[in-house]
Amino acid sequence: MIHPPPGEETLMDTTGSISISDTPVPVRFKVYKHHYVTSDNLIIPRQFIVLEYSDGTIRFTDFHKYVRSTHSKVRSIQDDGNSRFAFVTPLLNYAFFERGIRSLDKLTVDIVKDYLNAYGTCTLPDDDDDTSRAKATVERAVSSVLDFLQLLIEDRKTRCSIRVKDLYRTVKKRDKHGKVIDTQVPVFDVKYTGSTHAIFRDMPDKAFRLLFDHILQHHKDMLGLVILSAFCGLRPSEACNVRRTDSPLGPGILIDCIETGYTKCLTVTKIRIDLNHEYNLRSDAVPVGKIKKERMQDIPDIFRDAFIKAYNIYIEYMNNIPYETDYGPFTVNSRHMAMTYKSYYQRFQDIIKDEMIPLYLSSDDPELVTYGKILLEHNISPHIFRHWFTVQLVLSGITDIGTLMHFRGDTSPDSSLTYLKNKGELERKYTKINDELFDYHMWAAERGHGDGKP
Repeated sequence: MIHPPPGEETLMDTTGSISISDTPVPVRFKVYKHHYVTSDNLIIPRQFIVLEYSDGTIRFTDFHKYVRSTHSKVRSIQDDGNSRFAFVTPLLNYAFFERGIRSLDKLTVDIVKDYLNAYGTCTLPDDDDDTSRAKATVERAVSSVLDFLQLLIEDRKTRCSIRVKDLYRTVKKRDKHGKVIDTQVPVFDVKYTGSTHAIFRDMPDKAFRLLFDHILQHHKDMLGLVILSAFCGLRPSEACNVRRTDSPLGPGILIDCIETGYTKCLTVTKIRIDLNHEYNLRSDAVPVGKIKKERMQDIPDIFRDAFIKAYNIYIEYMNNIPYETDYGPFTVNSRHMAMTYKSYYQRFQDIIKDEMIPLYLSSDDPELVTYGKILLEHNISPHIFRHWFTVQLVLSGITDIGTLMHFRGDTSPDSSLTYLKNKGELERKYTKINDELFDYHMWAAERGHGDGKP
């Protein structure tokens, strides 16, 4: 339920003023997500910040207009603010409900500084012993919050307690050409504890292969999503956005071939994944997941043969599975509609819990048994396939940060740098792929893949 339009006695107006004496009382700010579909099937997402009350009702604020970059003046129509809302909304909850301000105009530098330090050290009221945030995440939070405040100050001007000069100081810095320039940096430092969960997730190579083999044999309906992450580097939510080659919305997978030899057999020369737009892929208009960076994603040559072998197995399976032909999704659920990331994540968790952990624990290999015990206390997600993809790129000899970022579809170098800096650790834990490892036709002959689960 949504509260009616505000009047004279309202809890919130454009100044962000609230009064906790009203009934029902406001309890927290939260993000409200909305989307609509254009005539050409593009999904236009939007996020808003709403105030939730003790009875479950909500009231919309206009705070979303401050949740964007102060530097970029041109934004994609499909840009919804992304993770910035996740950094700003906790600030509002901290300032209003922990520090007791009644209006954004009353926000102070000390409150902002205390919030960012609590965010970085994982000591916010909702944090617990398992909460961890990496340095890059804390840096994004600082940037998002300062942008939010700068836009607020520009809009509210002298009514704000904070001034831009309270947020930044000017320092001298050399640009890439060696010229000394003035640049602005935050006036205060933010502490962080660092992530307690290593990016490398400690999955032994043999445990990964057993997981991949199990999905190939028993869950072919998920194979398409897996190979898009393991061989193409897509994030799981991006994999859910991929369309078939014959989709009426345009091919989602582009495979270039040439004829070779007297028999005119086809040789694949290039594979690309179209992630340029988030399209509506379902008749019920439910979004399937986010594309973090819109792009045409190239598949590295080292994965080309493995992808084609697995792709052919998956397409042969899908030839007997109905799907919504108006959209042509690459992967579908049991209702024959495009699978959402939420559904994919839950399926993956169920497979790990109900099938993989018992397999690991019953193994004759002590390393797999140990890993099964670890999974009893720690979760993994479908991101493990994208992680493995990156590991293989590094083991194949890629040392250029730009190349690694390109194949990962990154906007920031932080994650790629972490892999490059830990190459020695990766070489100890993982085996470089070879043709024999992914000879699926041999696997099919020796083990029998069955029909997979719908």
